Amino acid sequence: MTGPRILVVDDKEENRYLVEVLLKTRGYEVHSACNGAEALGQLRSMKFDLILSDLLMPVMDGFELCRIVKKDKALHRIPFVVLTATYTGSEDENFAKKIGADRFLVKPCEPEDLFATVRETIMARTLPALSTPNPVPDAQVFKLYNERLVHKLEEKMLALEQETKALRTAEKALRASEWKFRQLYENMAEGVFSLDMQDRIRESNASFQRMLGYTGKELKQLRYSDVTPEKWHVMEQIILSDQIMARGYSEVYEKEYRRKDGSVFPAEMEGFLLYDDVGEQEGIWCIVRDISERNNAERIQKELQEQLNIAQKMESIGRLAGGVAHDFNNMLSVILSYAQMGLTKTDTASPLHSYFHDILDAGERSAGVTRKLLAFARHQVAAPKVLNLNEIVAGMLKMLDRLIGEEIRLQWHPGAELWPVEIDPSQIDQILANLLVNSRDAIVGTGEVTIGTANIRFDPNNWVSRPGVMPGEYVLLTVSDSGCGMNKDILHRIFEPFFTTKEEGVGTGLGLSTVYGIVKQNHGWLDVESAPGKGTSFKVYLPRARKGQLGDTPGQVAAIPYGQGETILMVEDEEAVLKVTNTMLTGLGYKVLLAGSPVTAIEKSNSHAGEIDLLLTDVVMPVMNGRELTELLRNSRAGLKCLYISGYDEQEAICQRQGDQGVHFLKKPFSIRELAIKVREALAG
Repeated sequence: MTGPRILVVDDKEENRYLVEVLLKTRGYEVHSACNGAEALGQLRSMKFDLILSDLLMPVMDGFELCRIVKKDKALHRIPFVVLTATYTGSEDENFAKKIGADRFLVKPCEPEDLFATVRETIMARTLPALSTPNPVPDAQVFKLYNERLVHKLEEKMLALEQETKALRTAEKALRASEWKFRQLYENMAEGVFSLDMQDRIRESNASFQRMLGYTGKELKQLRYSDVTPEKWHVMEQIILSDQIMARGYSEVYEKEYRRKDGSVFPAEMEGFLLYDDVGEQEGIWCIVRDISERNNAERIQKELQEQLNIAQKMESIGRLAGGVAHDFNNMLSVILSYAQMGLTKTDTASPLHSYFHDILDAGERSAGVTRKLLAFARHQVAAPKVLNLNEIVAGMLKMLDRLIGEEIRLQWHPGAELWPVEIDPSQIDQILANLLVNSRDAIVGTGEVTIGTANIRFDPNNWVSRPGVMPGEYVLLTVSDSGCGMNKDILHRIFEPFFTTKEEGVGTGLGLSTVYGIVKQNHGWLDVESAPGKGTSFKVYLPRARKGQLGDTPGQVAAIPYGQGETILMVEDEEAVLKVTNTMLTGLGYKVLLAGSPVTAIEKSNSHAGEIDLLLTDVVMPVMNGRELTELLRNSRAGLKCLYISGYDEQEAICQRQGDQGVHFLKKPFSIRELAIKVREALAG
């Protein structure tokens, strides 16, 4: 058995649903209608115990429904309860009751109030006093209805005016905001575009259009895949599914785009998922940055860093090579000196003479190795002259032709009106000899080596900086060959001392490192172009000489001069060198005071009563160097003449820079003739 039957009348479905649920929990049978006309249809088809109606509804409102129900003889006894949020004034309640409404409730109301009103109204239906209504005349009803309706319409119009004004203000603010957004959107440096869910480009800003070379209209005819190279399609599908669709946005990632002309450029982008007004996915916003310039800058930075690393590595190896050469020169001084003295004291027919000759020959070749090390380490003192590179190369062609052999053709292409350079002529010999030997060894069978010169100017306005290289005017010396070429791994190491790709016993691995050292010593720089099977081209850039006249070659060395009993104080921390030099000086006719350290030299000077005509001292020694020793001894022996010796050629320049004018310097290893000549020059002042 069901409970009382109630008809709920309301044009809002959610309102009807809420009331139905509440009443059904109390056992009522509930039916519903969305307006007064629909409610009348149900009232005439079945019996109801209560009508629960809103007032403001389309087609027929609650006032009209109540009036009709209360005038209908078949329906007038059904209790009518008003439940409204629209008409809430006392006049509304009074009017509703005048036309027959039993109760008046204002939404929202507490459920218990609703239950109590429904229960009480249904129970009151059985009371005689309430069962026979006293109807209000129709004329009065219409008058009151019209008054209330006009009043409510006036209130509604006023509310609509206020709402319209607020909407206009909001619309104005929205237009201003939209204008600002549009300005930002169109003037962004980044490209911005949107896609729909079918991969079509819907909208794009001017930056994105410039990046791709399309107009906005042309882009709207394309799909996103049309402007993306195929190799990126799979990756972007993964990003779309795993990032954008999964969490609403993507991380910043790199890809490429294809321009209208077919060219491709690198880009950095990120995407954001778009939703429509009802929360459905409708597309993707994307922000794009062209990173061509950034990638190019990073590439240049990487190349510069690699060059700097190589330069630092070569500098470290150079310091090591210089130290090794210095120690080696000390030993060679002893070997060569004894070999020379042995030759002078043995008969040419004696086997010992031949042995000494072989020792001397091996020692001189070893000295050549140390010279290469020192050239690489830039410790070798050169005698630069202003010269024409074409003349020097032309004078070497016959020797170079013999050097590379008959099967290799030598080509010479001198540049016209070549600028002068300032360099030691012997260093040009070393550069060309080492480069041509390298080219010769790279050619299997027949081939060709080309030497060329040219004037090169690097404009500072278009200069890309490189470590240790400045823009300006250079003379270019090129040596190219048709040999086997080199890969990148070998190219990165070719200037390292002792690095070689030749078989064991063929070459020392110092040829190219010597070239490197000579070029750097003369403030120039090297470029190498090579690839496997395509030969190699070495380009030597030497600065254009700005002053000085073209020089001549050095003259002949004079005969060995002898001493006249002068006293020489010799200071050398290497005992073997000290001993052999003493033997040579004594043989040349000098008196020698020997000191194995600067401290001993000071003691010898203080204890020697006679004159000391010359201080012969090593430069690099522990505790005190040779220059400091010279200054100290000159305090007690004014005008003391000095001859420095060292395994480092650069010490001569260091002594000159530090104040010793007219420095006399002898490089280790030295021959008896070289020692004799330098001693006489120093004594002569």
